[in-house]
Amino acid sequence: MASKKEIERLEKRIELLEMEIKQLKTVEPKAINERFKLIEETLYSTKDILNMKEVGQYLDISQSLLYKLTCNGEIPHFKPRGKMIFFEKKVLVEWIKQNPSYVSKETSDSHSIELNTADNNEEDLKEEQH
Repeated sequence: MASKKEIERLEKRIELLEMEIKQLKTVEPKAINERFKLIEETLYSTKDILNMKEVGQYLDISQSLLYKLTCNGEIPHFKPRGKMIFFEKKVLVEWIKQNPSYVSKETSDSHSIELNTADNNEEDLKEEQH
């Protein structure tokens, strides 16, 4: 049988544990549900074949733009049964890489010169008006 001291120690420990539990902040179910939804929505990153919704999220484009791209045949896709549209992720990545955009130093410098010239012209116009 437990001694009086052991019982007192256990009571103190229980009391401390109860205080610790009260200090813990509870996570709202809404926050947990939102987090699960986000995780579910990003599961496309592990799939090889994506549907329209997943491609919209993957490419960060609207469904209407994606629909236009498929209708015009601008984006590679599959319609195995004539209705549902699917995309192969690795083919999408290649499609994205088709038209890389490189900004050369000359282009960047000439652009900044054009901007400076435009700013100077605006300042000249303002001075003429006053």
